[in-house]
Amino acid sequence: MGLLSDPGRSEAVLIGVHDYTALENLPAVAQNLEGLRAALTDPEVWGLPDTACTVISQPRSVGDVLDTVRDKARRAEDTLLVYYAGHGLTDPHTDELYLALPDSDREREYTSLRYEYLRRAILDQQATVQSTVVILDCCYSGRALLGRMSATTHIADQAVVEGTCLLTASSETRPALSPPGERYTAFTGELITALTEGVPDRPDPLDMDTLYRHVHRMLAGKSRPLPQQRNRNLGGLIAIAHNRAVAHPDPPQMPASDAPDASDASDLLLRQSDAEERLARTERQAEQLRLESERLHQQAQRRARETVETAQRLASAVMATAEPGFEPFWFAVPAARPLYGEDGSLDPVAEAVPGVWYLAVERRGVGMVVAYEDGTKRGFILDTTGIERGVAEEAPELSSGQSPSDVAAAKRRTERTVREAERLASAVMATAEPGFEPFWFAVPAARPLYGEDGSLDPVAEAVPGVWYLAVERRGRGMVVVYEDGTKRGFILDMTGIQRGDEVPAAPGFEPFWFAVPVRRPLMSETEEQQEVGELLPGTWYLAIEQREQGLIALSQDGHRGILFDTSGIQRG
Repeated sequence: MGLLSDPGRSEAVLIGVHDYTALENLPAVAQNLEGLRAALTDPEVWGLPDTACTVISQPRSVGDVLDTVRDKARRAEDTLLVYYAGHGLTDPHTDELYLALPDSDREREYTSLRYEYLRRAILDQQATVQSTVVILDCCYSGRALLGRMSATTHIADQAVVEGTCLLTASSETRPALSPPGERYTAFTGELITALTEGVPDRPDPLDMDTLYRHVHRMLAGKSRPLPQQRNRNLGGLIAIAHNRAVAHPDPPQMPASDAPDASDASDLLLRQSDAEERLARTERQAEQLRLESERLHQQAQRRARETVETAQRLASAVMATAEPGFEPFWFAVPAARPLYGEDGSLDPVAEAVPGVWYLAVERRGVGMVVAYEDGTKRGFILDTTGIERGVAEEAPELSSGQSPSDVAAAKRRTERTVREAERLASAVMATAEPGFEPFWFAVPAARPLYGEDGSLDPVAEAVPGVWYLAVERRGRGMVVVYEDGTKRGFILDMTGIQRGDEVPAAPGFEPFWFAVPVRRPLMSETEEQQEVGELLPGTWYLAIEQREQGLIALSQDGHRGILFDTSGIQRG
């Protein structure tokens, strides 16, 4: 739980477009601006001064918006809140998010406000603001989470301020919703209601994490597009509203004999302080876990790209013919480099290390065929930058290399390796397909299970006769979990699979996704009942079996165990 942002040192910019010349009008957006401004300036909510809450309705140009946002970012000393409502458009070439203006045209993206420019204005180098909240209520607003042109870098991760929170009305692939006949758009309507009425059973003030979870829950209950959120450096703890659902009645007058003594009051305050500290610690841990997960995902994407590049370079070398007139020479490498076999496999056959002389016997495309000094090993080195040439001398007698049939087989294997690397990179770099329904399946033949780190070294093998759970579709791959939850990774070839008619679970039990209201331990299924993981709010888990003690739950990272406390869980 954070402290309420100082309204006297904060600024808000509310931007909305409801009337368009070439796009469908959105009458509810005008009401959004009015309702949100009233909520933010209400002394019982945030109490932002009227002069500190700037409304830009029907902006005339990109400059009108960016100049105002940059000015407010430089004026605010505590918190800057920027809100946009209107049509969201995407660039067909880059998939970037653009915010529509009154004269915007889908075919001319330059008539709209590029979100990247808005982001730069918010993070202006001369800005003195300490905390930043960005709220986007538009179609495909989740693309703002991607930032620039990367599918892995979020705006919060690019921020140069200490606290940043980005809240969007929908994912990067889904439209937002403006229900006909309703005063506000679906997302902003729930946000205004939460601000003006409060959130029951939550502390005062309301931070952005609490608002997000509440709005997410309310929209999910109405089967409407779900919002997304990203935080940087505890940005989720930024608080912009009192919780009006928290009652503050005058304490009843009690007879002196019944009044609690000072020690009781002190004990109560101590317990409350401990509870608040535990909540804050849990939220910090959740934020750290999210940041670590994003870091690992970025590493996996870099590794996948490097694997594809290496596979393509090796394929070029294997398929190329030897360069005519090449003069063999001795050389040494400045740093250790892998030596790839001529069969086209990405598994190195050896390693070239500094301090040893190697003989370059052929140049093929972007690669060099090299041999060990004693002739015991031979293969491709793809990176010859910085090598040190030795003194020319007579080269040893070497075999002529591969036969034509060997070369053909190597080319076929290399082509398969490149295709596999590209499919894996596509899967690692893609986001999860929205609305995917998990299912059990069996494979008709053994197939590799690749880790989510982007490496082409399989972590396991899926074999016939065993049930596996497909939990996500990402690009051209499927994220799969073993039935016992021990392994998780990508299967790239789903042709000929057999879907299970029934999930292997207790008779009559229908598996379902759920979320927990607070942090809860996941216990082992053994008699020792040790904690094997933890379930955190804001994440979906799969219940696959009902037992007397509780639910057998499977986390999306492959942990499996018993959830004893199922009170208040939210079914997906």
